[in-house]
This record gives sequence, structure tokens and C-alpha cells, in this order.
Amino acid sequence: MATRLRDIAEEAGVSVTTVAHVLRGYTKSRIKQETWDKVVKVAADMGYRPNAIARSLKNQTTNTVGLYTGYGYHSLRDPFLAEVYTGIQIACAELHYDFIIHGDIEGKTPNDIKLKLSDGKVAGLVVHAPPGDPVVACLAEDGLPAIAIADQQATMPSLVADDRQGMILLVEYLWNRGHRHIAYLTSPIPLASTEARAATLKQLVAARGGKSTIMEFPRHDPMQILMDVLALPDRPTAVCCWNDYFAYRLIKCCLEKGVRMPEDLAVVGFDGLLESRLPARELVTVSVPWERMAADAVRMIVQQIDGRPVPKITTFSVQLIPGDTA
Repeated sequence: MATRLRDIAEEAGVSVTTVAHVLRGYTKSRIKQETWDKVVKVAADMGYRPNAIARSLKNQTTNTVGLYTGYGYHSLRDPFLAEVYTGIQIACAELHYDFIIHGDIEGKTPNDIKLKLSDGKVAGLVVHAPPGDPVVACLAEDGLPAIAIADQQATMPSLVADDRQGMILLVEYLWNRGHRHIAYLTSPIPLASTEARAATLKQLVAARGGKSTIMEFPRHDPMQILMDVLALPDRPTAVCCWNDYFAYRLIKCCLEKGVRMPEDLAVVGFDGLLESRLPARELVTVSVPWERMAADAVRMIVQQIDGRPVPKITTFSVQLIPGDTA
């Protein structure tokens, strides 16, 4: 017969509520450490298998870091997420932490997701979500150690790329090669960093007396965006894509249509996530140290757990990578 909470409570001489709080890791209760340890021991002696988290949460030492993304995807085929996962894993191994990815949250309310994220399984969270994400707002109320990456969050410390510097480098590179009309292809999903890059490019080109066109990269048919760009009056001579993956998709379309690069159309990317399996061209792009950013996010979470302050904003330098596509 399975051991019940009531059985443990009777053996330990405490209330069922106390047993429930201990075995569920409810840290806001005022249970003495001596009582906490006794309940865990009695439960183990009676064959009850308490969650390891319950034994450790009293001291906030789960030694597990989680990842929450508010963009609804977790594909390891995504080069950006692959860099993030790798960075988190490297830092977790260095600090002897485990790493858990939170999935199965689609369709749930922000509060339901918040409860899942802060249910005691993790000591802290790496957050990749759009600004204003309602789940992030709920998490801020709980005080769970958390660090945002890529897109800045007003309610938690954030690690971001120097998007403005990256666009300065790209615009200067293209301008020096004679391009006076530059198109920017934004993400098909709203990303704060991408919107900031588009706005910066528009400002920089206008300040130089040039022309910019902002267009959305389609989700399914990159050939359509190439046709749209080529059909524009006074069409752009250069296109800046919101990331390298979509730049390579556009390059593939150019090769299929016989559009020469950079003679007919210059193509540049952003992120530095170069893909050798895609068309064999040396993409002009801006390199962002995403792996290091993710690893530093974990290190900063541990600083928070230890009670040490962390900066509100940490900006990572970027670097131009020249190539033959522009």
C-alpha cells in the first residue's frame, strides 16, 4: 500500500499541511529546518520517494537552471537556439548545475505558465521572450532569479547584442560600396532586436541622404520576397536580412533566378550564425557571441542565487564579417 501524507504526518508528529509543504517544496512556509529535515527523513524511511527538489528547496539549492522562450519554438535545428542551448550547457557543466527546457506551455494562461516555471524545479531561468511578455511580468512578481537574453526585459536584468553598432557596421560597409537604396527584411514574428535593427538602419541611411525600404520576410516563400524586391521602383541594390538563415535562403533564391551577387543585388545578414550546408557563398554579416551570452546568463543567475547584484543591462560587442555577397 502506498504511503500517504497522513501516514508521514502521524509518524513525524506534525500536521498533514506541514508534510505537504515540505514534500512540495513550499518555501514560503515558516517550517523550522529541524522539522523540515525530520519530515523528509520520515518520508524516506517509510518508502515515500520525496522529490529531490523538496529536500533542497528549503535552502534554495535545486542546482537546476531552466530556459523559457516566449516565442513558441524549441527546434535544435534553429542555429540561434543551438548557440543558446550550448552556452547554457557549458556554463551549467562549469557550475555543476543541471539544465531543463520548459515546453508544453502552449495554450496555457500566463499565470499557469508562471506557476509551471516557478514550481520549484529550477533555481533560476534564462528568458528569451518579447518585451511585454505577460509570463515575464508574472515571473517578476515571484522574485525567481532570471536573466533575459537577446531581447531586453524591463523587469529583469538583460543581456543584449549591440544592435546599433552592428547596423552602423553594415550600413557603412554597404554605403562604401556605392549602395544608396538599402532594403531591410524583418522577421515574420515580432522581435524587439529585429525592430531595433530596422529602425537604426532607416535612421542611418536617411542621415546619409539615402533611401531605405522595410519589408517583412515571408514565413514560407523566400522567392516571393526576392520578386517583390526586384519589382520595386528604383529598386534596392542591397538587402539586409534580419538573420543569417534567412539571408542564405534569399541567396539560394538569387542563385536559382540567376541574380548575381553582389553585382545585381548585395545580400547581408546578422548574427554570425554561418551555415555551411546552405549555398557556398561567404555571407557578409555581423557576428554576435550568442553562446557566450547564454553562458554568462547562467553565471549571472548563480550570482543572483548567491545574493550578489548583477547589472541591469549588459551589452555584447559585435563584429563585421566580410564576404563575397555584398
